[in-house]
Amino acid sequence: MRHAVLLMAYGSPTSLDEVPEYLSGIYEGKPVPEYAMTENMEKYRMVNGVSPSNAIIDSLVKKVGEMLRKHGDYSVYFGTKHWKPSLDTAVKRIKDDGMDMITAIPIFPFESRNVENSYKKPLEEAMQKENLNCKVNFINGFSKLDSYLDAWKKNIQEAHAALEGTLFLFSAHSLPLFQDESQYNMEYFSFSKKIAEQTRLKNYDIGYQSRGKYGKAWLEPSLYDVASKWENRGIKTITTIPVGFVYDHLEIKYDLDHEFGDWVLDHGMGYSRIDPPNDSLEMAKVFADLVISEQ
Repeated sequence: MRHAVLLMAYGSPTSLDEVPEYLSGIYEGKPVPEYAMTENMEKYRMVNGVSPSNAIIDSLVKKVGEMLRKHGDYSVYFGTKHWKPSLDTAVKRIKDDGMDMITAIPIFPFESRNVENSYKKPLEEAMQKENLNCKVNFINGFSKLDSYLDAWKKNIQEAHAALEGTLFLFSAHSLPLFQDESQYNMEYFSFSKKIAEQTRLKNYDIGYQSRGKYGKAWLEPSLYDVASKWENRGIKTITTIPVGFVYDHLEIKYDLDHEFGDWVLDHGMGYSRIDPPNDSLEMAKVFADLVISEQ
C-alpha cells in the first residue's frame, strides 16, 4: 500500500511583493483591511520579506520522508491553506503519484476545533475536486507523544543552566472562543506543566499570545497579564518557551520577540527565548512516530 503523509500549515509568502496576493487569499478576494496590510508589511519587512518558516518546513518534510522510507512505502507532501503549494496542489500530486491512503497532519501540536475545522474541510474539498477517493486519517494534535516532549526538553535543558533566576514563560497562540477550545487549553497547560516538572524549572508560568483583532472572547491569560504579575513580584528576566509552535515564524519573531519582548524590555526586565524544535531530527521523529503509531 502506498501511503501519503500530508503535512499542512497556514502558509507564508516568500517576498514583500507577494504579501498583497497572500492577504487577498486570506480575505477571499474581499478588500484587505488597511490595518492588516500595514501590519503584515511591517512584519515581513522585519525578515526581509521571507518568513523563516518556509525553509524550515521544506527541510522538515525531507527529513520526515527519509525516516519513513525505512519503514515502508511512504511519501511526504506539504500543502498550505493560504499560500503555495496549496492543498489543491498537494492533493493533485498525491493523486498523480497513485497513493492509496493519506495521513493528514496540520502542524499544530495541541488538539483544536479551530484547526480541525479550518484544515479538514479544505482537504475534503480538494479531494472532491480531484475525484480522489482514498482513506484519510486526519490527526488533530500530537502533544501527547513522548517524542514531542523530548524535542522541547532538549532545547530547554540546554538553556536552563545559563538562565537560572529567570521566569520561564510558556506560550501558545490564543484562540477565539466561538467554539469549544477546552481540549486545546487543557493539553497546552498539561504539556507545559509536564515539561516544567521534568526539566525542574523553578519559576515558570503559562500564557497566551497573538490574540486577533476580532471577537470578544479569547483564551486567557495573556502573556502581558502573566508578566505583569511576575514584574510585581520582582522578577528581573523573562524567557519565553513557545511550545504551541513547532517552528520559527512571524508569530514568534514578531508577536513574541518584537512586540512582547519590547514590552518586557520597556518594563525594565531582560528578555530571551528558547528556540522551537524547527527542522531538528527530534522534530522529524515526532511526525515519523505519529504516522507509524497510527498503522
